Amino acid sequence: AGAGAITHHHNFTWMVEHDLEAGDEVFVDYGPGWFQERGFADTSTPKKWDVDFLRQHGYCLDNVVPGASLLEGAGRGAFASRDIHAGTIIAPVPVIALSKGSLETMKERTDGTVVKSEQLLKNYCYGHPDSDLLLYPYSHGINLVNHHSTKSNVKLRWWNDSSPYFNRTLLELQQSSRLMFELVATNPIKKGDEIYMDYGDEWDNAWQNHMESWRPDPNNFHVSAETMNNNDDFHVLRTENEQQLQPYPQDVFTSCYYRYSDNNLLKPNQKRSMVVWKPTNGMISLRNLRPCRIIQRDPMTNFTSSNNQVSSHIYTVIVMNRPGLKESERIPKGHVHVVSHVPRNAIVFSEKVYTSDQHLPDAFRKEIGLGDLFPSQWKNLRN
Repeated sequence: AGAGAITHHHNFTWMVEHDLEAGDEVFVDYGPGWFQERGFADTSTPKKWDVDFLRQHGYCLDNVVPGASLLEGAGRGAFASRDIHAGTIIAPVPVIALSKGSLETMKERTDGTVVKSEQLLKNYCYGHPDSDLLLYPYSHGINLVNHHSTKSNVKLRWWNDSSPYFNRTLLELQQSSRLMFELVATNPIKKGDEIYMDYGDEWDNAWQNHMESWRPDPNNFHVSAETMNNNDDFHVLRTENEQQLQPYPQDVFTSCYYRYSDNNLLKPNQKRSMVVWKPTNGMISLRNLRPCRIIQRDPMTNFTSSNNQVSSHIYTVIVMNRPGLKESERIPKGHVHVVSHVPRNAIVFSEKVYTSDQHLPDAFRKEIGLGDLFPSQWKNLRN
């Protein structure tokens, strides 16, 4: 019944490109045209903050670490990285204002009927049943705090400077605001304890109703890439020829960790190239994951992968592009790029767009309740 209710994406990691000093502001490149598209001049310059000021007025971001939740079926959870006293601010919780309508989608069932659905993002937003407004939190680790009505050890409270925005319209909040909560410990929390928050009675009731009414669709059977990646039955991968007789589920495909820029030695008008896979630093990272087709499997002995699984094979693959790659990582159009000696731990199953269980038409969707914290001015759906 919980299929599609949580995201399976995690551990996306930011890498520092050059040395930073204490007080340096952190920037990331959003891509060309980001400022111009929003009517701003591209004049942003790095700012250095006084370290003493940050110590006095800043928030600590490393009180929370991710891990496998202790709750069955909850996926990932947030855990205390140190002992935390009751009343301590565990983390800042800045939020982005969204409308519920912006998360609505239309999905077609296998019988051809069309049903209204909602994006998974709603499950990670705060809100109220009497309002069209949703608040999406984007601070470190906050989205991993799971629900527990009896073991909750944290609560939200408004940041003092948020109150001037309570009288703004929903449209104004979506355009510009400085809304933020603070996540506060309500009880002493020991290092390693999981952090829980009470999502509210509305959420609890919605989940119980979903559990009682949900029935699987026999015509919409889905095998997730995560399940296949953790199943020993799929440790030895099939080549393209073998998949003609024994295909993998239609919702998945194979992807390889590979950095094309490490091997970009193409000659002019070259239509085909072949290189050997190299385990360079940082290779096994999501930024280097791209579709690949397995064309050959060869036996290998005395090889242990990075996750300590003994592998009996290496693979030859055709590597392809994916959306979002930098120009230096894109294989020229029409070129066939073959990579040999790819170890098993560098190949994973990925899900085709819009086929993961989060896109199931009847997946659970409910915002996290704010209760009395939600300003009455924003309750635009009351009768």
